[in-house]
Amino acid sequence: MEDSWYAIAHGADLDEVLSRAAFDEKDLSAWACDRLSSTGVPRNDAIHRSRLNQTFAYQILAGTRRASRDKLLQLAFGMQLGIRDASELLERGGACRLRPDCRRDLIVAFALHRGMGVEQCDDLLWAHGERTIMPENPRGERHSHDRER
Repeated sequence: MEDSWYAIAHGADLDEVLSRAAFDEKDLSAWACDRLSSTGVPRNDAIHRSRLNQTFAYQILAGTRRASRDKLLQLAFGMQLGIRDASELLERGGACRLRPDCRRDLIVAFALHRGMGVEQCDDLLWAHGERTIMPENPRGERHSHDRER
């Protein structure tokens, strides 16, 4: 894709740009399935680590339900994706990529890069005054392990 942008910026003919472009029009479901397969991460393990409702997560992965950006981020943590792949997952899921000019996204990217889980990322977000990824529980607590704070 970046080569295509470069070619356009430097006056390449549109037909030439189109003929050289590598198109990848997989939807989120197909992309995630390929990604899980290539990394050897079992889908049920990824779903468990994501802390998403199991049924909802399977529906996202099957392409029958759309998810919010935060739910997609949970899935990215569950799939143990790096920054680029997490951004790809977000975009294929209809959300904006991780942005280096957004404080919250930088914290998320840091956690992804370090291989942290979604709970550890939420702890970092909370400690830095940012909105967490996972929702609060009905009693207004972020997570059960936050009670001692």
